[in-house]
Amino acid sequence: WHNQEQEEVYFIAEGEGEICLGEERQAIKAGQAVSIPSGVFHQLTNTGSEPMTMIYCYGPSGDVAHWRQELDGTLPKAGIDVPPLPAGAAPQCTQAPSD
Repeated sequence: WHNQEQEEVYFIAEGEGEICLGEERQAIKAGQAVSIPSGVFHQLTNTGSEPMTMIYCYGPSGDVAHWRQELDGTLPKAGIDVPPLPAGAAPQCTQAPSD
């Protein structure tokens, strides 16, 4: 559950999950995409029994250090006023890919 300055687009290539975007949450599955405006808090959670594969892009291009911060468990950034997740949202569990 975090935000950043860049806009993002997530395309779900495989699997299914839940996207929380601002005060809303909804199911998302393979073949669907979601546009995430700049500054909006969001979270994508795999709620299926299989791995989720996604493609994401940022605009404008730039530093995407928040992915490293997310894997390290340091998001959201300190000092940011974080709103609560939408009611009923699935908890996010981020695991670094195994080599």
